[in-house]
Amino acid sequence: MLRRWWQQALVGVACACAAPHLARAQATTVASASVLVFPRVIVNGTWETTIQISNDANRPAYAHCYYVNGALTDPSQHPSPANPPLWAMLDFPIALERRQPTHWVASRGRLDDPSDSGCAGTSDCDGAGLDPGLVPPVPAGFTGELRCIEEDASGAPWSGNALSGFATLTHVATGEVVKYPAVGLPGYESNDADGTLCIGGSTRDGCGHGAEYGGCPQSWIVSHPSDADDRPVDGAARSTDLTVVPCAVNFATQVPASSTLEFTVTNEFEQTFRASTTITCWADLRLSDISAIFQRAALGGEWAQTQVRSAAPTAGGFMLVQQTERDTAEPATSSFAGTVPPHQGDEPGGALIVVPAEVLP
Repeated sequence: MLRRWWQQALVGVACACAAPHLARAQATTVASASVLVFPRVIVNGTWETTIQISNDANRPAYAHCYYVNGALTDPSQHPSPANPPLWAMLDFPIALERRQPTHWVASRGRLDDPSDSGCAGTSDCDGAGLDPGLVPPVPAGFTGELRCIEEDASGAPWSGNALSGFATLTHVATGEVVKYPAVGLPGYESNDADGTLCIGGSTRDGCGHGAEYGGCPQSWIVSHPSDADDRPVDGAARSTDLTVVPCAVNFATQVPASSTLEFTVTNEFEQTFRASTTITCWADLRLSDISAIFQRAALGGEWAQTQVRSAAPTAGGFMLVQQTERDTAEPATSSFAGTVPPHQGDEPGGALIVVPAEVLP
C-alpha cells in the first residue's frame, strides 16, 4: 500500500490583544519579540530543518543564539535516569541590518562569506546576500531546540522586540514540509541587561525588580485526532507528537531543567481522562506512548481536546509544538494544514533564562 504523509504543525500560543503598556504583552507567534524559541529542530536523517529569522525593526538588530541537543544518550532506548539527554549546547551571535531577513539549513549552518553576495539566487548559492555572521552546523542526529536572545550592540540582553522567525521541517525521503512560527517572548522596559532573564512573574533570585519578558503560557489547549492503528479506510494510521521544551533554561551551568506535565483529555462525548509524564531538557512525545487513553479504542471517538499544563511542583511553563502524521491508501497525495491553538494564562511562578557570563559585555 502506498503511503501518504500528512503533517500538521501547531505552535500553541496566540498573540494577546494589544495592551496599553508593554509590560502586559504575552507570548506571541505573530509579533516581533526579544526572545525567540524554536522548540522542534530535527536533523536525524529523516527530517531536516531550515531556520528563518527576520529583523522587523528599522535599525540593526543583534542576538545570541543557542542550540540545545536534547537527543538521548542512547536514542534506541527510552529516556530514563540511566539514559539522560545529551544537553549539548552550541552557541553563536548573529547581526542583522534594518529589516533584514536571513536563513540557514541546520545541518549546514551558514558561512560568513562576503564573496557570495552577488550570486544569482540559485541552489548553488543558498547563502547569498548579507550574512548574519558565522552559523555553525548542528551535528548529525540532532533533535532539540534553538533559542535566540536579542542583545544590544555591546552584547547585553535587550528588550528591542525586533525578532521574528519560522522553522521549516522537510521530510528527506518525500520532500513533505511542516512549517511553524517561532514562539516569541516580548521584552519589557524593566530589563536590567544582566545575565539573568526574568520570564513572566518570576520573583526568584535576581528578579526583585519584576518581570523582564513576557511569561510562558500556563496551559495549552490542543485539538487532535485520536491515535489509531491501520484500518481499511482512508486515514487509517495516524499519530500525534508533542514536542515540549521547558521555558526555564540555564546556559551557564548547562544543567537540564525538568517539568512534570499533566494532561486532561476530553473526548467527543464530554468524557474526561487524565495522564501525566515528566520531561527533561527536551522531549518529543507520541500521545499513545504517554498513555493508552489517547488511542481511539480508549477515547471511543475520532477527536479529542487536551489541556496540557505543568504540575505545581515543577511550575515554570514550557513551549510546545504539535505534529500529526497520517498514512493513507492510494492515491499517494499529500495534504497539509496548520493552525495556532490557544493558550490559557501565564505561568504565575515565572521562570529564569540564564546566559553564560562569557557572552556578556
